[in-house]
Amino acid sequence: MDTIKSKYLDRLLADFELLSEIILKELSIIRTLFEKGKDLALCEEIERSEKIIDSLDVKIRESVINAILLFNPKATDLRKIISYHDMTIYLERIGDLIMNISIFVKENEWESDLYTELKAILAKMLKHTEKMVSNAVYAFSCEDNSRAYLTIDTDDKVDNLLKDITLKLQQSFAGRVLTESELKILMSINTISHNIERIGDHATNLAESAIYLMEGKDIRHGNK
Repeated sequence: MDTIKSKYLDRLLADFELLSEIILKELSIIRTLFEKGKDLALCEEIERSEKIIDSLDVKIRESVINAILLFNPKATDLRKIISYHDMTIYLERIGDLIMNISIFVKENEWESDLYTELKAILAKMLKHTEKMVSNAVYAFSCEDNSRAYLTIDTDDKVDNLLKDITLKLQQSFAGRVLTESELKILMSINTISHNIERIGDHATNLAESAIYLMEGKDIRHGNK
């Protein structure tokens, strides 16, 4: 039975690692889109990856339930198995946010002066969140709590950059009637920046799940 359980958990780990790799690859594609502008082939690659993410999400969560039912795991193993479940949910949500960003990039033109002005801040936000996701996954897989706490600390930087973008948008369009194209680019930048900020939030959730696995304590809602 122990051999069967070990092989089962190894498969669960392999599926989780594949899901993590796909998410990180998608984030790197979004970074490329920010650098080079709209690229339909890259947007379509994200769309294809999203289907794989959804499939892995279902598979991993079913595997978690089956592992609990089949093996009646002890407390330590149970905590890790449940952590797979929680981490998978957060990664799948990150995938949805990446898809949202890809859609807005695909459907808009990005030659405006406003986008050129804010592009560096968006890229910086994305760089932070990409690193946060990478650190959180590493913290979970390698049980490195320092990476987990670093992820949580970085979230404030992302929030501050979102505030910078919101303020610049307000200043750029204050006191005048917007054209249709201006309104469209404003809404797109606002939506993209909020989606990036939400990726940071879910990376923080990933890190908190990793800490729960390693330390057995729930630090959400300031319970550190």
